[in-house]
Amino acid sequence: MRFLIALFILFSLPNLNAQINGSINHEGQNRTFVYYKPSSWTSQNQMPLLIVLHGLTQTGPGVMDITNFNQIAEQNDFIVCYPNGISNAWNANMNITVSTADDLGFIESLATYFQTNFNTNPLKQYLCGFSNGGFMSHKIACESSMCFAAIATVAGNMSDTTYANCSPQFSPAVLHIHGTADAVVPYNGGSGTGVSVDQTIQKWASFLTCDASPTIVNMTNPNLTDLSSPERITYANCKSSLELIKITGGGHQWPGIATLVGGAGVINMDFYSPEIIWNFLSDKSCPVSSLENIMASERPIFPNPVLNNLQIDSDQTHEYIIYDSFGFRVENGLVYKTIDVSKLAAGIYILNIKNDSESKSFRFIKD
Repeated sequence: MRFLIALFILFSLPNLNAQINGSINHEGQNRTFVYYKPSSWTSQNQMPLLIVLHGLTQTGPGVMDITNFNQIAEQNDFIVCYPNGISNAWNANMNITVSTADDLGFIESLATYFQTNFNTNPLKQYLCGFSNGGFMSHKIACESSMCFAAIATVAGNMSDTTYANCSPQFSPAVLHIHGTADAVVPYNGGSGTGVSVDQTIQKWASFLTCDASPTIVNMTNPNLTDLSSPERITYANCKSSLELIKITGGGHQWPGIATLVGGAGVINMDFYSPEIIWNFLSDKSCPVSSLENIMASERPIFPNPVLNNLQIDSDQTHEYIIYDSFGFRVENGLVYKTIDVSKLAAGIYILNIKNDSESKSFRFIKD
């Protein structure tokens, strides 16, 4: 009863600030998002950033209204952003193609935008995603050259492509929430969605070098009418935290949120998932070394920050594009070892370099 009363109070409280609309230009497209900045924010206050990724057919404002992360952000002093996927989808290398947009680059640019304009903490950046947004969160954690300290996914998973090619540069903490009766993204996997949840968790357990046998604890089950019950599976001695909340009988839904537009199937009402998610994410942090922005050991860039000449440790000629923090292209051309950036204004930029076989993007700071 106390849980239900708390939920009623939580959802009855008005948003302390109205949603703020924003946009950046990424690869020639106007990419939109909404965000919430808590009343305690100041330009000198370096807050964490949470990026929440919606499910297929959904929108950023829609998932904002469903989850009410804004209230949690107000109470816990972090900025939360809800971006929109192109055509309400994310390019997460799904088995069934839903988007071909460069969403990995977009989310990296979005994080840079908040670092530059709101002084968010680059060591405390987090991802949360539902369904297709969960797939996208796993993809980013596996592939990004930017450090996201932790991810939390609900009713999402790794696609077969992400699973096969997952090679994280960092060691993100991972919380995965999934119902065993999810008919949209089946717990045991499928041809349309990819590997099983257990395979995904084992992939992370292996990468994070966790102990083989996890601890399994039944969570409290105060709601006996929702036809489902949760258990928490926690791995020990990992590089970063790894947890699975397995909901026996749970559907394709946000646990704890009784809404008709959140998903499909049984909604487990034993815990409020956004609160559980933030509690998991909030104490995670990237290593300071992640700020060096080394793309790969065989091709670092230096110095970073840079004043005049940005050096690329490579014996090949590459095409390059430099984007500002708003996603606009400010310079492009060919580079062999050195790029003159002396005419750029001070700030944070994204450098994309590519040849016939690969394309990589990373940040640099111009002093």
